[in-house]
Amino acid sequence: MKRFRKSNKKDLTLWYTALLLVLSQTAWDQAVVFLSIPLLIHLELNRSVNASLGLKYIFFLKMIIFTGFLVGIVHLAEYDLYYFSRDIMYFIQAPIFIIIGFYMSKNIIDFRELIRIVVISSLVITIYKLIELVLNPALLTQLGLETRYEYSLSNATALLAFTILFYARICKFKLFENFQEWLMMGISLFSVAISFSRTDYFLLLVMILIPLITKSIYILKIYWLTVFVVVLIIFGGFFIKVESSAVEEDTFQSKINHSFNEILVQDYETSFEISQNWRGYEAFLGLTKFSEGNFIEILIGQGFGTVVYTPNWIFNGEMDSLDVLPMFHNGFITVLLKTGLLGLFFFFLFLFKLLKVALKVSVLSFSKLEKLTTMLLQAAVFTVLLLTFVVHGIFTTTTPVLLLIIVGATLKMKTLRGKIIKLN
Repeated sequence: MKRFRKSNKKDLTLWYTALLLVLSQTAWDQAVVFLSIPLLIHLELNRSVNASLGLKYIFFLKMIIFTGFLVGIVHLAEYDLYYFSRDIMYFIQAPIFIIIGFYMSKNIIDFRELIRIVVISSLVITIYKLIELVLNPALLTQLGLETRYEYSLSNATALLAFTILFYARICKFKLFENFQEWLMMGISLFSVAISFSRTDYFLLLVMILIPLITKSIYILKIYWLTVFVVVLIIFGGFFIKVESSAVEEDTFQSKINHSFNEILVQDYETSFEISQNWRGYEAFLGLTKFSEGNFIEILIGQGFGTVVYTPNWIFNGEMDSLDVLPMFHNGFITVLLKTGLLGLFFFFLFLFKLLKVALKVSVLSFSKLEKLTTMLLQAAVFTVLLLTFVVHGIFTTTTPVLLLIIVGATLKMKTLRGKIIKLN
């Protein structure tokens, strides 16, 4: 009877988690962080004594939150409480979902079940988004940017599902029946293909290349090279002026050609240039406010609640939603403004720590599980790097829940394997 009750409790936890994962990919995504609190409390109450040891790996993530919160409290009299509260919600989601993934993966069986749920929840949303194409096959001949926006075909989690299945097959770590895995991979890859998302296309290439890089030293060099490029693009706009170019026509090819101009952090003089390069310009506004701070603010930021006000002449009052910028498409600017150089340094160290965890254990053991968790953790690090650079990253109201839970689950498996290796 006791075992039956324990089994029922476990099943309910999995079903509730599956519901949260599906909701996180819908219009209910902003409610998921609140709905996850009961799950987190349940997992915390039922964790083993040493279950939290592996959470030392998110120490730098917690330090970012602590820094932003503390500085925000100091300036709270000057800030709007609404934006202060929003920032707290932006930043606490990442550790919450990493912890949930960590606690849920008590053993290899739990880990397998959890990543199966992640794949299935992604597939549910992917199929839902593809229903219109099934009902109206003629749309297949019209696929492009217009259909992407009109029928909401973009689905970021489809790439994650494909990556999990792709890596699992490489490692011969069975998740589903052979035919089912191929079918799910095909559907997910098709969803990525018709998304016409530059970010997803680039990430797909990165995901495919990761298994081919077998030496850990190369992975680490690529990571720090990527960090250098990110920092150069962020601060380079203050010193290097790149002539603005217009998007000639609203096509995917033109967007590809314009990508570098769009993300380069620099100032622009006309409303037309700004509208063409909005991501780079809003980042410039955030960087400008950061640079205007005193020495302490440069070091530890201006805290949660700080915002940037857009100059009135840009939109002539036509886009009120962009009058105040509490966050930026370039998530590194968000971290920099609110937590300073120290927070940005913590963020890079957090990702580096995850990468070191993956590489350290993979040298000690070459089991199927080790290979899979190593590749997933490496993929997660580079995914977070790119997402933070172009679409907010993990500090936003719509944080990548599925990805963060995978990070927590793989961290737990690394912790378990590390103990087994030491005992042997």
